[in-house]
Amino acid sequence: MKKLICSSLALVCILSSMVGCGDTKEKDAKEETTTVAATEAADSAAVGKWQCSKLVLDGEEMDSLYGVDAYALFQIELKDDNKGTFYSFLYSEDGKPQDIEWEEKDGKVQLISKEVFDEDEVFLENEGGKMILNLSEEGDEMENKATLEKVDGFKEIPEDMEMKFDFDTEAEADFDSDETATETAADEKEAAAEEKE
Repeated sequence: MKKLICSSLALVCILSSMVGCGDTKEKDAKEETTTVAATEAADSAAVGKWQCSKLVLDGEEMDSLYGVDAYALFQIELKDDNKGTFYSFLYSEDGKPQDIEWEEKDGKVQLISKEVFDEDEVFLENEGGKMILNLSEEGDEMENKATLEKVDGFKEIPEDMEMKFDFDTEAEADFDSDETATETAADEKEAAAEEKE
C-alpha cells in the first residue's frame, strides 16, 4: 500500500511538473506573439497616406496658404519597405511626387531625401492619430507646423492651382510697395539712359 501511495504521488508530481512546464511555454509563446504583434502594429502605424489638413503659421491656424488648399501643400505616402513619396505644391517644380525614404527615430518618423530636403532633418511626430510636420526654424518665436491626417487616397491637385496674394494685409502691402519701388527705380534708370542717347 505504501508503495502504491508513493508511486501515485510520484506520478502526480511528474504530471504536475509537465503541466506546469507546458503552461509556462504556452504563456511565453503567447507573450512573444503579443509583443511581436504590438511591435508590428507600432511599425505599421506610420505606414499609409498622410495629407495636410491644416497649418499653423506664426501661431495662426489656417486651412490654406495664399489660395493653395492645405491638402496640396503636403501629401506624404510611407510604405512598408521604408520607402515613400513626398509631394508639396511648394517644393515640387514639375508637379509630381518625389521619392523619399523614412525611418523611425526616437518615437518620430524621419523623412530622408537629399534632393527634397537638402541637409535638413525633417520629422513627423504622431499626435493623437495625426502626424505633425514641424515647420519651425531655429529662433522662431511662434509655432509653425502642418497637421497631416491619414487618408485612403490623396485629393487630386488641379493643374491650374496657383498662389494668390492679397495685398490688403500689411506685410503683403509692404512686399508690394518694395516691389513697386524697385520697378519705379528701374524705369527711371531706363528713362535716364534713353535721354542720354
